[in-house]
Amino acid sequence: MAERNPKAILIFTAFLPQFVSPQLPASSQFLILGSLFLLLEFIAIMLYAWLGLHMKKLLKKPHAKKVSNRMCSSLLASAGIGLLVSQKSH
Repeated sequence: MAERNPKAILIFTAFLPQFVSPQLPASSQFLILGSLFLLLEFIAIMLYAWLGLHMKKLLKKPHAKKVSNRMCSSLLASAGIGLLVSQKSH
């Protein structure tokens, strides 16, 4: 059985219908919008894969790995501090 992608289901059921005109045939509009969504999703996945290949090569260098680790830890620490000082809205 094929796995289901909940993101795709949400896009098709919650996001795309707001761009469908009731005066025109819905099936052709969904076909166009769905095709564009799938094309953009494919491009994004290919971009992630390409970046992953290049980052893998880059992060084999000890200095680049050290810089990356420091940047990631700084971002995580900043997010933690931001959560710590943020106020809850009631």
